[in-house]
Amino acid sequence: MNLSPHFTFDELTRTSQTALQAKNRSEAQAFLKPLTELAALLEVIRTHFGKPLKVNSGFRGASVNAGTPGASKTSQHMKGEAADIEIPGIDDAELHRWIVKDSGLKFGQCILERPPGKSWVHVSIRGTRDPKLCQQALTFDGKSYNPYKG
Repeated sequence: MNLSPHFTFDELTRTSQTALQAKNRSEAQAFLKPLTELAALLEVIRTHFGKPLKVNSGFRGASVNAGTPGASKTSQHMKGEAADIEIPGIDDAELHRWIVKDSGLKFGQCILERPPGKSWVHVSIRGTRDPKLCQQALTFDGKSYNPYKG
């Protein structure tokens, strides 16, 4: 099922925890509205860069989230409101900077996540976030979150 021109339900609900894949997609059915809103946000990013996005993590039901190292128990991923993304050939720092500084997107949170040996951008819709916490831009080095100073 397409949620937008370039993003499918299957793509935004895929998990590497293959034993939980069917359960994750079943749980995601209740979150079609925020997943569609998330897909629309990802479309804007894809259009700007003119390249496909790699969604590393989108919806994570409770079981998948519990098996994800470092995942928050209140993660927006569990509500279909967040995705961890990369664009092959685009530096994650540039992707993060564009979303935060130049895109004009009304996002919930945008985090440049760079634990040792890895890198991606977490982006969420406003969704159920406290409006005072929206447009939050952070960096994460694997140990601590810090305000983005770009």
